[in-house]
Amino acid sequence: MEIVEFKESDIDIVYEIQQAAYKPLYEKYHDDNSNPYMESKETVLRKYMRTGTKGYLFIRNGVPVGAVRISLYPESKSGRVSALGVHPQYQGQGIAQQALLKIEKIHKGVERWFLDTILQESGNCHLYEKIGYKRTGRTEEINEKMTLVFYEKQ
Repeated sequence: MEIVEFKESDIDIVYEIQQAAYKPLYEKYHDDNSNPYMESKETVLRKYMRTGTKGYLFIRNGVPVGAVRISLYPESKSGRVSALGVHPQYQGQGIAQQALLKIEKIHKGVERWFLDTILQESGNCHLYEKIGYKRTGRTEEINEKMTLVFYEKQ
């Protein structure tokens, strides 16, 4: 699998992956204000193009299968993983795990990574814990069905 840095011309692909990956979660949790499925293409592009942000596409056999946005904070040597999505057709194949480990190697200067995910999605929690992320103890209830759990990796 290849990790390719996002270019503005990739927005249609990234938006399509984000929509496909997050729609089932939106339909399950109805988290109107926090789910990337609810973002317009313009909002997604703006987030990917922000100063201090890097975006990556995951390419498998020439096909874009996933994407992620990373916010970098050089002053604290930290980075935040956001909106990681793998197209549902390719989920469960270790793509997110491989991609995150490769991205961590690309950003050797980052000493602490952090992210949040849905507590009720045990597969997501397992993925992050398997590659060394630890729960910080912080949670945030989004609605009666959904709670975010926060992770970090040093």
